[in-house]
Parts: sequence; structure tokens; C-alpha cells
Amino acid sequence: MAGHTQLTRVVTAELVTTWQYVSGQGRLLLAWRLLPPATAIVVGVVSVPGQPATAIGPLAAGVALICRFTRPITSLLVGTGIATAASIWPITVPSASLWPVSLLLAYAVGRQVPDTRRAVAALALATGWQTAADLVDRIAGPPLDPSEIGFNVVITVLTVVLPGAIGMLQGERARAMDALYERNALLEHANLLGESQARMQERARIAGEMHDLLGHRLSLIVLYAGALEMRTRTVAPEINEQADLLRTTSRTALDELRGVLGILRLDGAERPDGTDAAVGTREDVTGLVAEARHAKLPLTLSWHGDDLTDADAGTRRAVNRIVREALTNVHKHAPGAPAWLTVTVDAETVTVQVRNAARPPAVPPPSSGMGLAGLRERVRLAGGDFIVGTDPVTGDHTVTAELPLHPKSPGAIGPADGRPAPADRQMMPPSPAGAADGPLHDTSRGGTRETLKARETRRTRRSRTALSALAAVAVVVCGGLGFSVYYRFDSAVPPGTYRRIKTGDTQDRVRELTGGDSAAAREAGLAERPATPAGSTCEYAMAEGLESVFRFCFQDGKLMQKDRIPMQ
Repeated sequence: MAGHTQLTRVVTAELVTTWQYVSGQGRLLLAWRLLPPATAIVVGVVSVPGQPATAIGPLAAGVALICRFTRPITSLLVGTGIATAASIWPITVPSASLWPVSLLLAYAVGRQVPDTRRAVAALALATGWQTAADLVDRIAGPPLDPSEIGFNVVITVLTVVLPGAIGMLQGERARAMDALYERNALLEHANLLGESQARMQERARIAGEMHDLLGHRLSLIVLYAGALEMRTRTVAPEINEQADLLRTTSRTALDELRGVLGILRLDGAERPDGTDAAVGTREDVTGLVAEARHAKLPLTLSWHGDDLTDADAGTRRAVNRIVREALTNVHKHAPGAPAWLTVTVDAETVTVQVRNAARPPAVPPPSSGMGLAGLRERVRLAGGDFIVGTDPVTGDHTVTAELPLHPKSPGAIGPADGRPAPADRQMMPPSPAGAADGPLHDTSRGGTRETLKARETRRTRRSRTALSALAAVAVVVCGGLGFSVYYRFDSAVPPGTYRRIKTGDTQDRVRELTGGDSAAAREAGLAERPATPAGSTCEYAMAEGLESVFRFCFQDGKLMQKDRIPMQ
């Protein structure tokens, strides 16, 4: 009882696993895959009422068909066992429903089993088993016709080996497509890595050139301006104020250059600040607003929240740059139009919005379009969002930037709202050679060249095996059919031999002349089938030309009657 319960649990668990696999497919595919087992069960149970033993075979075939997706080899062996049972006990299984079961199970083995050796071994075992069972059944029956041996081998090959070979080719094609998709994804990822690395290297190169050229020149200008300012204090006091303005302006330019170099740095090391502590604060923004108003721009400032004195230096620098560039664009593209600057500071982010009424100038000024692009890049590098557009209600032009007060990391920051960073900010320098966590060294997905080459070799070997199996199938089928046709023509009885056989000849002599009873002739479609004489046994032979059948009836070992029966 315990063994029966354990077996029930195992079968139930296997059916549940198979159902989970099958139900994960599309509805049409699910219906197609469940149709054969359902048909086998319905045909076996419904078509043979009153004979419960007959339902055993179809039920077993239905279970094997269902499990062919998760246990293809086991299902094939079960199907072969059902075929053997049909040969020994024909009442248990309707033989007409076996050949489609064999086709589907053999195809499933070739399609589902990735190991070529196991698939070939399973198909060979099923073929040999089924052929041997059929031969044993034939030997136990009437005298065996050699043509039937070739015909039975051909049928077995067509129902087992051929669908198995086709399944191997189909499975190899599907696995090759999966490998191509996988390789394509790997190449796309590697391409993104290469583009990102090239972009970062270009930034580093630009930063190096700016540091070597502009940085050196600006440092000299700051030095000379400082000396000039000190000299004019005593020699020319009337121009001392202008000299001091030159010194402070050049110093500010040098600090801004250092900030740009910090943004363009390739690595995530600490950037040189080079930023005045007041840049980007409320005081700094108020000063920029005052300068804009002094230039006849009707500008309104609204500040909500705390000051930015404790914010990250990069964020404050970005705020200063956004306000400057946005107000410059208002001066250039909407001179004299009213504008509103709104700064909103909350616990984690700062939002800067510059809005101006649409008032295009009489003559559009020249524009390179690089100002807003530069702002967008700066905001993106700072980990924020940048939006430029037109208010659909008022028609006002708006520039809005949202920045984190304290970016997560200085080197590669994602947007403040938690969304994935753009592709070029997700990329990192390649992992060291041999690193297991680098995307280019992911051997579990077949990323290395050696792994891809090995998989290609296995696919080639499997394809050759399947093609060889198909070639062997073609040879066996053609050879078996050819042998059957040749044997039937060769064993056909000529009219002269038929005339030489006389009533009263012994059965041995008739068999010597005709080759014995032919099952093909016995089962041939005859135009009419005369009644067998009482107390006699009849043997059949094909007539030459295969247009008629000779029948020889014996009684007590002597020929008592011979007939020529035309075929349909």
C-alpha cells in the first residue's frame, strides 16, 4: 500500500511539473500540445465500450504523450513498451493508434534532448526493441515472408528514426537561434561598453587638453592681473578698480575651468572644488537676478525652501550655470519679455525653473544650439532631469531642471527619482582579465570566445549526426522498399510453372515450385475470393506481373484444387 501511495505521488508530481511547463506556452501552442494525448485517451476509452482492458493502452499512451516535454526518453520507452504489448496482447491496445504515438514520442526525443548521444541511443533502443518484438510476433505466426521483414523494418524506421532525426534538426535549429539571440545581446552590450568607454576617454582627453592649454594660460593671466592690481594701487590709482575687476574675473574664469575639468574627469575620484562657497546659493542667484534686471529684463524671483549652502558643490555649480544660461537665452530670444525664476528646495532635490513670455525678436539672433545641449549634459551628469518646452496653456517658454542636493556618487550618478541611468552612465570600465563578474567574462551565458567556439563545435557535430541519421533512414527506406519489390517480383510464379503444377502433386513439390505461402498474396486485394474447399488448407502465391494471385488448396498433403484469382 505504501509503495502504491509513493508511486501515485511521483506520478502526480510529474504531471504537475509537465502541466506547469506546458501551460507556460501560448494558448494555441497549449491546445496543439494537448490535442494528441487527449485524442489518444478519448479514442481508447470511448471507442471500445464494455472492454476496460482496452483502455489501459490508450491511457498509458496519453500519459506518455503529456510527459514527452519533460521526460522525452522515458516517454519513448513507455511508448515502445505499449507497442510491444500490442504485439503480444492485441486486445489491450488498438494498434491503429500506435503509429502517431511513435511519431510524436520519437520527435520529442530528437527535439527535447540536447545530448546527441543520449538521443541516438534512445532512438536506437526503441527501434531495435520494436523491430525485435514485431519479428517475434511474426515468427510465432504463419510462415514468414522475407519481403515482410524489409517492409516492417521500413515502417519502424519511418515511425521512429525519421521523426527522431527531424526532431534533432529542429531542436538544433531552435538552440542555434537561441544562441544567436544571446550572442546578439552580448554584442550589443559590448558595443555599448565600447561606446561608453570611448566617450569617457574623449572627455578625459578634452579635460587634459583644457588643463594643459587653457589652465596654464589662465593661471598666467590671474598671476599677471594680480601683479597689475598691486602695481596700480601706488602708480595709477585711477585704474586700480579696473585692474581689480580684471583680477577677480580671471580668477573666476580659472575656477569655472577647474569645475569643468572636474565634470570631464574619467574616474570617480574627488574633483577639485574650485568653486566659491557662495556659487549657486540664494545670495548668488539673487546677484544674477540683479544683473539681469540691470540689463532691462523684467525678472521676478521666487525662492521656496532652505538655502543651498549645504548642498553639493556640483549641484550648486549646476544651479548657477542653469540660471545664467537660461537668462542669457531670455535676453537673446525674448528681449524685454517678462520672466519668472522659481527655485524650490526640498529635503532631497532642488528644482530650478525659468519661464518667460513668448516675444521673439524682430531679427532672430544666431544660435549654435549648444547652450541648452550643454545644460542638458550638465544636469544629466549631476544625476538630474532637464526639460525644455512650451506651456500649452499660456504659451510661455519654460526651462526646468531638477537636481539632487547630494548626488549618490560623483562618478556615475543615476536620476534622482530612482529610474535607471542612461546607457552611457551605466557603463563601467571593463573588468580585469579573468574577473568572474565582468559582463564580457560571463561564461555562464557563453560569453567567452572559447565557450562560443565549443558550442559551435557541438552544434556542428549534432547537425552532422542528424543528417547522417536522415541519410541512413533514406538508405534503409529505399533499400527495404527495393528489397520488398524485388522479392515480390522475383518470387512471383510464372504462368508456365502454374501449368506444370497438377492436381495430386504433393504439397512439398508445390512449395518448391512456388516458394511457399506468401502473406502479401494472401492479403492482396482480390476481385473475388472463392470459398475454401471443405477440409482443405490453402496457400497463396503472386502471379508474374502482379495482376493475379494463384491459390493452391491441399488435403492430406495432396493438391486438390488450384485457382487463378484476378486482383482488383
